[in-house]
Amino acid sequence: MPRTSKKISSYKLKKLKAQEEPCHCCGKDDLFFAYRCRCSFTICQDCMDENVWGMTCNGITWECPDCSEQNGFGNQ
Repeated sequence: MPRTSKKISSYKLKKLKAQEEPCHCCGKDDLFFAYRCRCSFTICQDCMDENVWGMTCNGITWECPDCSEQNGFGNQ
């Protein structure tokens, strides 16, 4: 009896696609963790550590350099 493939939801497809995007600063692929903006800007942890001085003023939020959107670090 053949197995039927389950339909993947659009939410899951969007999430899987976001995980495939490389870091916009260093170009590293296959990131375990990355900060992502809604505009699809992606930055890895190492690059964020190097550039945090220019992306945040309070240590709670960071500003996306592409769209100027405020994003949280997730530390609240």
